Amino acid sequence: MKFIAIIIGKILIVIGTIFHRGSTLPGKVALKIDKKLLSKLKYPENVIAITGSSGKGSTSKLIANTLKRTNASVTFNESGSNLDRGITSSLLKNCTLTGKIKTDYVVLEIDERYTKKAFCYLNPKYIVITNLTKDQPPRQHYIDIVYEDILNSIPKSSKIITNMDDPFMRNFSKDLPNEIIYYSILENKYSYKKQIFENLNIYRCPYCNTKLKYKYYNFETLGNYYCPNCDFKYEEPTYTASSIDLTSYYLTYNKDNYLIGGDMLYNAYNTMSAISTLKELNIPNKIIYKSINELNELNKLEFISSNKLFKPISCKAENATTYNQAIFKVINDTDIKDVIIGWKEISRRYNYYDVSWLYDVEFELLTKNTSKFYACGIDALNIKKRLILAGIPDTKIITCNSLEEIKDQVLNDNVKKVYGILNFDYIEPFKDTFKNINRKDFKDEN
Repeated sequence: MKFIAIIIGKILIVIGTIFHRGSTLPGKVALKIDKKLLSKLKYPENVIAITGSSGKGSTSKLIANTLKRTNASVTFNESGSNLDRGITSSLLKNCTLTGKIKTDYVVLEIDERYTKKAFCYLNPKYIVITNLTKDQPPRQHYIDIVYEDILNSIPKSSKIITNMDDPFMRNFSKDLPNEIIYYSILENKYSYKKQIFENLNIYRCPYCNTKLKYKYYNFETLGNYYCPNCDFKYEEPTYTASSIDLTSYYLTYNKDNYLIGGDMLYNAYNTMSAISTLKELNIPNKIIYKSINELNELNKLEFISSNKLFKPISCKAENATTYNQAIFKVINDTDIKDVIIGWKEISRRYNYYDVSWLYDVEFELLTKNTSKFYACGIDALNIKKRLILAGIPDTKIITCNSLEEIKDQVLNDNVKKVYGILNFDYIEPFKDTFKNINRKDFKDEN
């Protein structure tokens, strides 16, 4: 059955290539023929699995594409299809008819809930866990459930690479005998001493349940923490970024400035995750530095149009932490601004609809230095209700079905900065609506 599954899968890949149609169909059909196909493939020594609530796609691309620059061959699910069908399709492209993967490395982005099915087959040498946060409540339920899925699926031989700044990630050192490699971003100009967020992923020590204390916070629960009652604490990591500059889009590691590809804290953590993994793979420093800086060439989202500065921020819907990072960026800008919040859709993975995650987002922090709020898209009314609950006056909130509806109103007020806290599907519409507007598009203000 294995041979037939591989043959049919490869035929479908060729057909898809001819018609320029990449898909998960080859993997789907191959697994229909042989459900245990993944366990029958022969993998190379270096299998790297990347998982987590967010950042796994960006991190895996940095790792895979840097490895390619060493002239190594790499199997990589570059399309982001991170469940069984997509993973199988990627492996079929690079295996012999007997099932041997022909590449030097296998780098796979894997959905955090799929790890319990994938790791036993792949037996990864390295498992990179970017983070675990409250994400997609109808599918993930709660963060502890996802943690247990990953924990129970990790092979004894795997090395784990994860974030020392996150006390939730430190749980793995408590629950596993595996070697764990940690990275960190040290205290920097964006760090703060007093917690400003309330809906956190972890409050208490996983050993003794005492409330954790912090020397500083980088964001939410990320920072330098310790338990006042036992020995659970932040410890010296293997890899550290000594500083970050989000306005210049870089972090400093080992005295070198690495571009991070954006102006958000998660860009810096994703980059540190990739650097740490590549260092563990013994890739030369010069190659890592050159590759990261080329791959992270800035995709600058902000733009100036009609004398206004527009700053769209890409967030992951159903994940309060990414929205809180956007809010953190907005409140650190003390200028008066308008804020647009919206998306086209949230998730296609299940039939029922849920917006409970909105109530974990700290919209309460946006009550200062903001002129107007625009709640936009399919959930405009739900966004408005949440903003009102956060203490924002009804009179400051405008609802709309599309960005086009508010175009004139946004362009004609006196506020010079406009932030967009947007799901990724609203980034391009935001730019299409407001970029390259001429003065003639303004309404007559006299």
